[in-house]
Amino acid sequence: MQAPLPTPQLHLLQGQLETMLLQSSGTVTEQQLLQRLGLQLTNAPSDPQYALFQRHFVLQHLLYCIQQQWLVDEVAWLDIGLAKVELLPWLDQQLSAQDQGRAQYYLDWQNFYQMDAATLAQQLDDFWQQFANQAVVSAPMFSRQQACELLQLNWPCQLAVLKRQYRTLALKHHPDRGGDAEHFVRIRLAYQQLKTALR
Repeated sequence: MQAPLPTPQLHLLQGQLETMLLQSSGTVTEQQLLQRLGLQLTNAPSDPQYALFQRHFVLQHLLYCIQQQWLVDEVAWLDIGLAKVELLPWLDQQLSAQDQGRAQYYLDWQNFYQMDAATLAQQLDDFWQQFANQAVVSAPMFSRQQACELLQLNWPCQLAVLKRQYRTLALKHHPDRGGDAEHFVRIRLAYQQLKTALR
């Protein structure tokens, strides 16, 4: 399947990314790499989360291409995490089953094109709900006033206003964008609570 960028542009980006990684000392975040690369896609979707997913996918594709090439060439071990990448000395590394699964996913452009905004939104909701359940042993129940303060809203509000404000704050405080994970979870829980109250 055809990549979302022309092959020469992907090769150029991969070369720039390799240089950045080799010049970095230790760990670098995905957000830092995206900013340094200036990775932008033509015909980017208007939905900010979906646009971020597409940029994330291209970056991950390039990282896994580099990881595989460096393993063959015995250059270094590239440890690709969920939101960060770490350059480690080359050892006779074997990809774990999880690494192999992620590599197969991101190296197949079909997965890039199969994702749509609605599916992504549902997957993100499911992921962060799971994260909230693991991160907070007993989920804090906020008073309505506390929930509104967290979301910077006045009560009563319309569901559409609540959703829009939540999306704005979620993007701002998202851990992948350098936000605090605990604060993000609190915003998510407050949103769920107010959403339930409005239904």
